[in-house]
Amino acid sequence: MLIIGEKLNSAIPSVRQIINDKNAAAVQDLARRQAEAGADYLDLNTAHCDEVADMEWLVHTVQEVTDVPLCIDSTAGEAIKKGLETVKGDKSKVIINSISMEKKRLEEVLPLVLEYQCPVIGLTVDDNGIPKTAEERIKITEGLIETLSRKNYDLSNLYIDPLVLPLAVNHTNAVMFFQCLREIKRLFKVKTVSGLSNISFNMPKRKLINRYFLTICMASGMDAAILDPLDGKIMTAVTTTDLLLGNDRFGKNFLKAYRKDLLAD
Repeated sequence: MLIIGEKLNSAIPSVRQIINDKNAAAVQDLARRQAEAGADYLDLNTAHCDEVADMEWLVHTVQEVTDVPLCIDSTAGEAIKKGLETVKGDKSKVIINSISMEKKRLEEVLPLVLEYQCPVIGLTVDDNGIPKTAEERIKITEGLIETLSRKNYDLSNLYIDPLVLPLAVNHTNAVMFFQCLREIKRLFKVKTVSGLSNISFNMPKRKLINRYFLTICMASGMDAAILDPLDGKIMTAVTTTDLLLGNDRFGKNFLKAYRKDLLAD
């Protein structure tokens, strides 16, 4: 399971404030702690700030203290481009978050995906919005794959996000999401990813819902998650579920976490 640390996102009011204040120490502390907690990537989002200029500053600031690869998170091609230009080291390791079948985003982001041959998160959304059915999301997935294939993009670098909607809106939203994960894996053999927090929006005990949602997603074949690596219980869920699914050979990662006292009851 690939872990993308979600904490450096300007949608979080406290993070928006430290970015606006150019508080490098606070940003770097969040970056370091996520890396130490096991994040494989760090998601960087400045959409609620001066997006392009702050993306450049944020990339510089984070890369001063960690070599963990970055996930450049924006709906704007200009911000993604600035992030990619600013990254030092191997730019092909950067995850672009995200592309979709929306005309404007395809026009802005697809050329960057192809230029840098980066991994990319593909959202199941088009100019009509987020589909209400699994079938429609599968159809958008097929369109994304066909579009990228025509450009000779390496589909092993594609992560499809079927876009979970809150349980508070419809109690079957999680079930539909699990169906999408299984069908995408069966039909297209590409990787899948999700952010977790949307499933529990407007519900009590959100971390509890997120944790169990994650375990079922993993059992449904999900390959990556955008989550809070500083939450010891959700990281324990990742480690334990990987063990139960047979992804942790001889239980090495579970035992390593146990010896380091990283497993939260």
